[in-house]
Amino acid sequence: MEGFLETTYDKFIFRVKEGYLYLKEDFWAKIDGNSASVGISDFLQKSRGDVAFLETVEAGSEVRQGEGIGTIETIKATFAIISPVTGRVMEINPKLEGSPYLLNEDPYGEGWIYKIELTRLEEDRKGLLSATNYLELMKAKIVEELKKK
Repeated sequence: MEGFLETTYDKFIFRVKEGYLYLKEDFWAKIDGNSASVGISDFLQKSRGDVAFLETVEAGSEVRQGEGIGTIETIKATFAIISPVTGRVMEINPKLEGSPYLLNEDPYGEGWIYKIELTRLEEDRKGLLSATNYLELMKAKIVEELKKK
């Protein structure tokens, strides 16, 4: 079973799920054969606040790595959902329609956003980070966030 890498700043613990691949914009992909589940990182959900609303592209939509595929509204901000992979949206998490807070409560599990059929995984891998590499990037982002306060 996959575990977590963690780092603590102030009173906050930030977790990175091992075995997932990460986009530098704080979205993850869990590869399973020819498909991937996609969601937001623990860092993103903690730094942006409680999710109030989610707007997604429709199932069947073609998506490309690095492009916007919806928006998330929180109490602090509205921001784009950035696709970590290229492919076709097979499914949108039906639980999020009535429970967008799952993105905050369980970002690496029940809070997944999309399931995407992969069309160019080998090329997409070049733009993705391992959990260990993402953890290092996240640490730098946390330091930057703390400087703003």
